[in-house]
Formats: sequence, C-alpha cells, structure tokens
Amino acid sequence: MRTIFLVAMFILAGAFTAFGQQKQKPKGRVREYYIAAEQVEWDYAPSGLELMHGEDVPYPWGLYRRWKKTRYVEYTDGTFSQRKPQPEWLGILGPIIRAEVGDWVVVHFRNLAAGYHSIHVHGLRYDKQNEGAIYSNNLPGIAVPPGGDFTYRWFADAGSGPPAGESSRLWLYHGHVNEPVETNSGLIGPIIVTARGRAKPDGSPVDVDREFIALFMVFDQLQESEEPRNGEDGLYHSLNGYIFSNLPGLVMNQGERVRWYLAAMGNERDLHSAHWHGKTVMHHGQSEDVIPLLPGQTETVDMLADNPGTWMFQCHVADHLVAGMMATYRIRPSHPRSCPVQFGDANFWGAKSGFQMEMKNLTSKPIQQVALESDVVIGLNHLTRTAEAWNVPLPIAAKQTTSIQMPNQIAHPEGILGWIVYPLTLTFADGSKWSPNEHGECMRMYWRDKNHQDMQILPPVEMP
Repeated sequence: MRTIFLVAMFILAGAFTAFGQQKQKPKGRVREYYIAAEQVEWDYAPSGLELMHGEDVPYPWGLYRRWKKTRYVEYTDGTFSQRKPQPEWLGILGPIIRAEVGDWVVVHFRNLAAGYHSIHVHGLRYDKQNEGAIYSNNLPGIAVPPGGDFTYRWFADAGSGPPAGESSRLWLYHGHVNEPVETNSGLIGPIIVTARGRAKPDGSPVDVDREFIALFMVFDQLQESEEPRNGEDGLYHSLNGYIFSNLPGLVMNQGERVRWYLAAMGNERDLHSAHWHGKTVMHHGQSEDVIPLLPGQTETVDMLADNPGTWMFQCHVADHLVAGMMATYRIRPSHPRSCPVQFGDANFWGAKSGFQMEMKNLTSKPIQQVALESDVVIGLNHLTRTAEAWNVPLPIAAKQTTSIQMPNQIAHPEGILGWIVYPLTLTFADGSKWSPNEHGECMRMYWRDKNHQDMQILPPVEMP
C-alpha cells in the first residue's frame, strides 16, 4: 500500500511539474500586416544599361523594358494610405512577412488591382478559410474582388520552422486565383520563419547580421498572348525582377554573418543554379558555391563576408546568364581609411545660377591642389559624369571649411535624381598626395528626394 501511495505521489508531482513548465512556456505573438495588390509599371532595367559590362541592354530586352505588373505592397495600417518602405534589393517582391515558431500571422489584404486576387502561403498552417487557393466551392478569401478586403490568419507551427540546429528559413506567398498568371504578373513575396527562441523583436534571426532574399524567375510578358513567340521575346530572366545587374543594394560589411534566402518560381524553363563569385556559402553544414533551385523551391545558406570586393551573383544556367540573370554584391572593407575631406551643405536643388557646396579639410596639413569628380544620378544605378569643374579656393588650411562653386549649371536639372561628389586627388603643402583606393571613396550623396535610401557604393559601371 505504501508503495502504491509513493508511486501515485511521484506521478502527481511529475504532472504538476509538467503543468508548471507548460504554463511557463512563452506564448507566441500575433504579427499583423497590411498588404495590398496593386498595378504598377515595372522597369526590368531602370538604368537602361547592361551594368556588368557597361553596355546597352541587348536585343530584344532593351526594346521593351517597361511593362504593367501587379505586385504586393505593404501599408502601415488599415487605412491603406501610407506605404511602408522596403529594402531596395527586394525589387518586385512583396514585403517580408516574419514569424517565430508559435506566432500567428494576420494579413489584412486589400485588392487594389484589376481582377480577382488572393494570397496563398507556403509552409505555415491554415484552415480552408485561409488557404487562398481556388476550388469549386469558392470560399471567401479565395477570390477577393477589386476593391475587396479579406483577413488571412496563419499559424507558424513546428513544421513551419527551420531544420533542427538552424535558426530561420524561407517560404513564399503568392496569388492563387489563377496562380500561373498572378505569379508571373509579380504577385509573389517572402516569408521568413525563425526557430522558437531564436528571433529578435522584429522577427529576424539572432545569429545573423544581414539578410538578403533572391528570387530567380523568368517572367513571361507574353504568357497570355496568342501571338507566336520569336526567340527570347517577352522573357525576362530576372533576379527580383531586375535583369543585367540592375538589382541594387546587395551590400554588406566585411566580417558580417550574412544569410541568403534563395527561391525560384515560374515554368519549366525556371531550373536555376545560384552562384556567387568571390565566396562560398554554408548549406546544411556543407560548403558550396552553387545552389540548384526548382520552381517553388527555397533554400537558405550562410556566408561569412570576409573577402572585400564587388562580386558577381548569377544563375549558372548558360541561357539565363546570357539573358541577364546576374547582379553584383559588394563586401565593404571593415576598416576604411579616414577621409581627408568632408563635403557639407549644398544647393543643388533650386539654385538659380551655379551650384555651391561646403568642403572641409579634415587633416592637419594645408591642401595645395584638389581634383574633384561629380556625377549625376539620372536613373537607378545609372550615373553620368558632369563636364563642369568645381572652383576651389586654394590653399585650404588645416581644419578649414571653404565654399566651392560650379559656376555653370548642367542642362535639364529637373531630370536629375541626385548628385555624387568625391575627391580624385589631393596634394598637400608638404608635397604628399592622397588618391582613392577604390572608385568613389569618400563620396557624398545629395538626393533630390531627401527621404531617398542612400546609395552605399557606386554602381559597378559609370557611363562617361
């Protein structure tokens, strides 16, 4: 009898302990998003150039760069009046939806585009009401009409999370009323799910410093056309909707732990192999530099950014590379040199005659001679060098700030998005000289739109 009593007490104690542990287990949070489907005009090569080699976008892609697309756009709240900014490298992709295992994801969806649309999510748990894929019963939320709204509720269960020992993984979401047409139009976006207890407050994984997402997809602009196709007409072999190195913003710092999320989507031609020049990546514990991808497949790899430079990132399928499925990524040195000069206030916008700018000598030596270069930004990743020179009063004493001037304005200033100014050579009074180690070192950006995301490095090609 005593034995039975002790066993019963042991079982009860274990049950109470387990109950206490269950009560103490942290609950997931609810993460809300406000996402609309909108029609946009998309430019596959905004610079108008093949930026890897500084050439014109080749035929046939250069003839028709701009097309009507439909994409997912994030807003700050349910009024859908203020757009939420997203990293420029996301390109045509919709906003990043994040969740930690145990979280609920609530997406308030509004269809501001023509036609019926939805959001279907990969990887997360949902019921039929929240699947977003069309069947004969046509439940609400499967086909949201123009101007209509629907709220999706998805759960990040254990099966949504990354493999054991890893901290995050990528899934996709996309339209599924007519999935091939909607995805091809641009209705596709990323979901990143972190393991329980391994997410920062914003949902990003705790063990990486920077994340990038790359969608390899051949968009077919003639998908619904009844006209016969001529070669590569209408096929845009893109990374995040950009071709021929027009994808901006893949910039990281030396020493950073960088996570790359890779995905493919599309048709039978969308058999891709992601390849990095200059670095290898870790894929499930193995070092690789080529990662194969099938349509709808995602992969997560890690890179230690320890090789400074500007490197090619491409699809290694030959036809895709020829057709422009390439970009550049940049690893910035961790200890750049101190700049000898600093550029201050300028009056590029609204100046009636000439341009003025402040320049300060940051060194302890007088500057005897100065050669500056200035470029104007006339499109994404497209610079044009100005022929006009700056008048610099010389010498410039140590720690002195002086006003420099470009007496003649260049033509058509209304078409200029921004200015970039940087030193080419400096000669000091003691005869010593300074010149940049890399193109654009010590540059200063001046944007017409003061809220424009700053450019971290010069584009790989500058046109004269």
